[in-house]
Amino acid sequence: MAEKRKVVVTGLGLATPLGLDVETNWQKALAGESGISRLSYPDSEKSPVQAVGEIKEKDLKKIRVAFQDIISEEGEKRTLFALWAAKSALNDAGLNHKNQYRNRFGLAFAAGLGINRLEDVHGYMNENGKFDFLKFGKEHKKAHQESIIRNNSNHASALIAMKLHLNGPNYTITSACASATQAIGSAYKTIRRGEADLMVAGGADSMINPVGLVFFVLLQAACVTPSSPKECCRPFDRKRSGLVMGEGAGAVILEEETHAIKRGARIYAEVSGYGSSLDAFQITAPHPDGNGAEQSMTRALKDAHLNINEIDYINAHGTSTKLNDSAETLAIKKVFKENAYRIPISSSKSLIGHFIAASGAPEFVFTVLSVQRDEIHPTINITNPDPKCDLDYVCNKKRKRRVSSALSNSFGFGGQNATIVVKKYHYEK
Repeated sequence: MAEKRKVVVTGLGLATPLGLDVETNWQKALAGESGISRLSYPDSEKSPVQAVGEIKEKDLKKIRVAFQDIISEEGEKRTLFALWAAKSALNDAGLNHKNQYRNRFGLAFAAGLGINRLEDVHGYMNENGKFDFLKFGKEHKKAHQESIIRNNSNHASALIAMKLHLNGPNYTITSACASATQAIGSAYKTIRRGEADLMVAGGADSMINPVGLVFFVLLQAACVTPSSPKECCRPFDRKRSGLVMGEGAGAVILEEETHAIKRGARIYAEVSGYGSSLDAFQITAPHPDGNGAEQSMTRALKDAHLNINEIDYINAHGTSTKLNDSAETLAIKKVFKENAYRIPISSSKSLIGHFIAASGAPEFVFTVLSVQRDEIHPTINITNPDPKCDLDYVCNKKRKRRVSSALSNSFGFGGQNATIVVKKYHYEK
């Protein structure tokens, strides 16, 4: 086999409830500022879910203006978030459409399932309460642009590639909450194999809609407590009561080292390992012993050629659900043994909510910044320690410490697991 090519991170882009700028997001995250607020969806006063991590209206308008040439005013939010994050990451990396060799530039992007809009389904019902297939065939183009009828999962990937002139490999990953981390891992592997010199990778999602919210309520996974919205998401806390839905996107530029150096790119960090696995246990719950998560982390460490005493930080999946937080804690203990208690761990979801398919993307960005800057953002709202979650979760206050290597975890519905290793970049002749 040919020698493995080194993969580095040269650009970052975000769209989250904390803002549209990476530096703004990072400073608010370090300060423990929550982007979670009360649900603003029309006629949602009686919704059991009231706390969500929504993109602010002023930020959404800014994104719409930026891409009004290709997406109408009613355009799908998920695609808009994806375009913003990807374009921001390319700008951060010092790239534009005039760069040569675009056939060597590719994209791997995560997206959730399309939105099943109740309004669209109702619009095609006949007087007998049955779906009118003939009417649907004639009028399906009248469906809202956010509807799954008009938006497949690959819509964001296709639009980004066309808008930003990315002619290389193009992947869409849809594997529940592990999607974005698997997309970044796939991009990393693509560059290492020599199939591309540069990949845009990440994910975008939004399930803040009636069907999306009800889905997680029925699964008994969503937080439905009447607490203050900013206090609802409390990963690893004994009184955690479910995930808080978020929306947004994250994107990164992964690049082969010599390609980045040749064009004088700023290098944030190195991606040195990736691992994935499947629990093969249950669709709606993780393996109680954390077996799949353990395998994912172990494979990532092996791929990175790192020992269990060489990881200085873990950005956890940390959903704030009873089952996930305890299973992830157990898996970390199984992988790192006695070292588990000395590794700082934090959950970005406590600050921005759960982006579902996109969740691993902003978490990866935050992990890269922790490695580059030797700072760790806190897990907020931990006030009641859980005996089953007894590791160092960087509770409520940021921490300064040397972070030479770090893990970013994503563990999703269906038992999908993915882990990426990020480490400080050192140039070697």
